[in-house]
Amino acid sequence: MFYIVSKILKFFLLPMTWVLGLLVLALFIKDKKRNRLRVACIIASAVFFLLFSNRPLFNFARYLTTKSYLEQKDPQKYYPVAIVMGGFGNMNCESHQFNSMLDRGGRLYEAIRLQRLGIVGRILVTGDACVNINPDSSSSYEEFRSYVSQYGVPKENILAEQRARNTRENATYTIPILDSLGYCPDDCLLITSASHMQRSLACFSAQGWNLTPYAVNIYPPVSHLQVKDFMPVYHILSDWQELMNEWFGLLVYKVMGYN
Repeated sequence: MFYIVSKILKFFLLPMTWVLGLLVLALFIKDKKRNRLRVACIIASAVFFLLFSNRPLFNFARYLTTKSYLEQKDPQKYYPVAIVMGGFGNMNCESHQFNSMLDRGGRLYEAIRLQRLGIVGRILVTGDACVNINPDSSSSYEEFRSYVSQYGVPKENILAEQRARNTRENATYTIPILDSLGYCPDDCLLITSASHMQRSLACFSAQGWNLTPYAVNIYPPVSHLQVKDFMPVYHILSDWQELMNEWFGLLVYKVMGYN
């Protein structure tokens, strides 16, 4: 139930929903006595569109969310296992290709890079469409292992947690697997997007696992702005989804006591 409710609430927190919702509401207000309300809806929709389609504003918000990892360097010690948080892609089993979701593919590719450098040993993917078991009991896990092995990672070093649907479940279902393999928190490197790292660390910490973070998708400060940069860009409205999801997720998880 929590999973379904959270997904519905996230939809209503997206700027695109606000813009379109206010326009639809304005269309349904036919009563002349409520004309002011109709005009207010149209103006509010326009303001939200101009505000949340502004690239510099979005880039600044994204920078503030990820800036604590700007000075991050490659780990200086060996980690037997890298935990890669899911939500980064899916496998096309017909074409044998990997499809990245949003800009989260870096989670996987950084894990592969660190494994090839000898910084991590095994890669454990948790709660991603590439490895999860579907309602019909199918899974693209073996296809995913074959794909990753083409980058030089041995198949036996590619592990999966196949049930998690959200960040809390990532921690809940991954920890028993790590325990069964004899790993402790000091053995693990947690890899996820910088905007997702705070919530991920908190969920593992709440269950007694204080992990070492390795963030990807780290963005520099906004600079060298030109007038044209402030022109509305339609797709920026949807780009806010990642940040909104994390801000909302942090709040909800704190209220629910998950972190």
